[in-house]
Amino acid sequence: MSLAQKAARGAAWTIVFGLLARAIGVAGTLVMTHLIEPDVIGEVAAATIIVMIFSWVSNWGFGPYLIVKARGDAEAEVIWHVTVAHLVLGAIAMVLVGFVGGYFLPWFNAEAGVAYVPGMAVALGLRRISAVPEKVLVKGMHFRAIGVSMAAGETTYAVVTVLLAWRGLGGMSVVWGNIAQSAMIVAIMLSAAGMRSWTRRTRLSRARFRDMLRFGLPLAVESVAHNAARYCDNLMMSRYFGTGPMALYNMGYNLADIPAIYVGEQIGQVLLPSMSEMPPARRAAALERSTALLGLIIFPMAVGLAVVSHSLIQVALGPEWQGVAPLLTILAALSVFRPIAWTLSSYLEASDQTDKFMWLELGKLVLLFGGIWALHGWGIQAAAAAVGMAFGMHAIAGVWMVARTGPSMARMFIGFARPMLACAAMAAAALGARHGLIAVGVDDPRILLPAEIVIGALAYIPAAFVFAAPIARDFLRLLKQLRGRGGAVAPAAEPPAPPAA
Repeated sequence: MSLAQKAARGAAWTIVFGLLARAIGVAGTLVMTHLIEPDVIGEVAAATIIVMIFSWVSNWGFGPYLIVKARGDAEAEVIWHVTVAHLVLGAIAMVLVGFVGGYFLPWFNAEAGVAYVPGMAVALGLRRISAVPEKVLVKGMHFRAIGVSMAAGETTYAVVTVLLAWRGLGGMSVVWGNIAQSAMIVAIMLSAAGMRSWTRRTRLSRARFRDMLRFGLPLAVESVAHNAARYCDNLMMSRYFGTGPMALYNMGYNLADIPAIYVGEQIGQVLLPSMSEMPPARRAAALERSTALLGLIIFPMAVGLAVVSHSLIQVALGPEWQGVAPLLTILAALSVFRPIAWTLSSYLEASDQTDKFMWLELGKLVLLFGGIWALHGWGIQAAAAAVGMAFGMHAIAGVWMVARTGPSMARMFIGFARPMLACAAMAAAALGARHGLIAVGVDDPRILLPAEIVIGALAYIPAAFVFAAPIARDFLRLLKQLRGRGGAVAPAAEPPAPPAA
């Protein structure tokens, strides 16, 4: 099987299972909103973020190092060094946060969250065990087991959390759900990768650790900045507005992030090992092609969430959660911009240019926190808008930086602009249907929501072939390849045909 076929099949497996996992997780979360108060969910979220911060600062970019460097004669040595470093640093971090993590919560108006810190440290400590086996599977482009673990983990989390919340355990139901989810993921990862693949001992080498730090420290700084931008905005919202409004914001963020996390991130996960195996001369064209295909898939999902947000929240959530709708509309921009950054990250990591993405992430973090601080006086919706602006500027800066190393900024811009034009037609059709139904007296959100989704989807398909025809045809070729029809598809490094004059 060619590299293009492996990448396409890997993306298909991870996307399908990722969407399944997210659907199960979202269903469980929606049920929980009827069983647990927003303030309690906000307290658990604050405690979880404190634990995650300790995990981030002890994760020094060793996962990407394994994917890129564990090849040939050095494979066993690299994997064993990554295993030792990752587990030792993780154990230290989780023990430390279990003792001192609760002291940080009063600053974020979440004092009651201290009860949840030890349990979340156990959950993240378990997940730490699965990290190296997962990277071994990614390196070998064996994505099916990863997808199965995601779906099984989310199912376990949803079942355990909802059952315990129904029995009255409140916030602790979320903690036990996370522990059960982590245990399930660890069991599947260890079974799929095997113990031998990541525990085969070699002699520890200072030179190898130094090389790991050289490669990984910029990624570690980038990872901390990236994760802080993803989660620590919740702490700022809690500080400025309280744990209840923070829970509404977090719900809107999580819903808006569905396309980015469970489609865009899965594609990015496939791109890193794919690009690592490519000759450097082919990577620029591969990046141009992948970003165009990503826009065709992700943009309509993100724009669609913004369009249907009010009907969706009215149908899915109870009265206490209706404030999520305007936040979801604002935050849907995240799923437009975040996947772009993941494709750029895969390109830079495969090209051993990790320091550049580190500076991009640090810049985004400054813009994000500075924007929330500057705009919070106008309310939580204005603060949420600062988040979308920070991610947008980060994506634009990343495209500009990467274009200086080979890829064409013009082709990348066209790859983004064409699907977005199709999304504009989709949004116009969906909003027109909504206002038309309301004008004739049909205002039940249970009718409006499916009407908006169906009409928007029916409008996007022809619009994609009008505004983004080269990209749409390229996508169809990939689908034919996955179904075993139509012969070989163009290799991953070949960009779609240039736009007509």
